[in-house]
Amino acid sequence: MDNASLDRARAAKSRAEAVFGKKAVVVGVGLTRLDGGYGLKVNLGEQPPRGVDFPEAIDGVPVHVEVVGAIRKV
Repeated sequence: MDNASLDRARAAKSRAEAVFGKKAVVVGVGLTRLDGGYGLKVNLGEQPPRGVDFPEAIDGVPVHVEVVGAIRKV
């Protein structure tokens, strides 16, 4: 899978929020730099339920998922 352009990654961001939001507690979706391009980083508030499969890409844009916990204002 190739890394995406910035425009493609931006376009896929809202779709990623919808897709991942149905499967887990999403606290944020952002863009991340990858070798020679961009991808999406999906931050989860908690460990997803066992057996949940996440897509490795959204609209051809690679996705990195990380459990970061709850986001709190400091």
